[in-house]
Amino acid sequence: MIEGRNPAFGTFVSEVPLVSTVRIAAAAGAEFIVFDGEHGLIELGDLRPAIAMCTSLGIDAIVRISDFESPLLAQALDSGARGILAPNVETPEQALRLVERSFFPPIGRRGASFGSSRDGYAGGSLADKIEKANKTTLVLCMIESPLGADNVEEIAAVPGIAGCWFGYIDFSLFAGIPGQIEHPLVIDAATRVGAACSRRGKMAGVMTTSAAHLASYISQQFNLFAWGSDSFVLREGMRSGIGLCRDALHAARPPIK
Repeated sequence: MIEGRNPAFGTFVSEVPLVSTVRIAAAAGAEFIVFDGEHGLIELGDLRPAIAMCTSLGIDAIVRISDFESPLLAQALDSGARGILAPNVETPEQALRLVERSFFPPIGRRGASFGSSRDGYAGGSLADKIEKANKTTLVLCMIESPLGADNVEEIAAVPGIAGCWFGYIDFSLFAGIPGQIEHPLVIDAATRVGAACSRRGKMAGVMTTSAAHLASYISQQFNLFAWGSDSFVLREGMRSGIGLCRDALHAARPPIK
């Protein structure tokens, strides 16, 4: 599970948000799953049992919402998700709005829903449940633009924000260098995100798809790493396996003379 600045590894799920996907990720050693409600094919009817399976297996479920006012934010947290990931946060005021919607009073203004999947349908003290929820809920801000990177110190400093997640692809688009993820502007922004989070004891996350890419973000003080997405993992696993089969077939065939 995700704990402070400790390293944690997981993946994104955007295509197949099913109980079986969660079980496979757990068997592979995932500590968290980000369910993509921004770009993914996520229906609440599929999300709720997937989140419940995460809870039962000790995996943190994080849900990426589409915007600051998305109804999925409350629905995800009320379904038992550990936290939310918000896209393209550019100002501390936007971060404050996320805190307001994600936490119960006195921290925020989230409405109460207990005796539900949020707390395992259990009874007990409402005050104790609110205190626990406010202590464990994670709100992560995606930094995906030059303006967001310029304000990352202030965003990371907002009370209630657990950390920042660097979206290097969208950053490259907003910076006018689409797809150039090794460009100095992207590297500089990543460095600023990692440093700002580290200085304040906050989490810094990123998606990665290669060992070399991962190593560069480790050196930049990131500690949450998502290994691609379900579609990426499935495609690359099939590509590798089918390639091995073809290589074995070619090696076994006698040469044609």
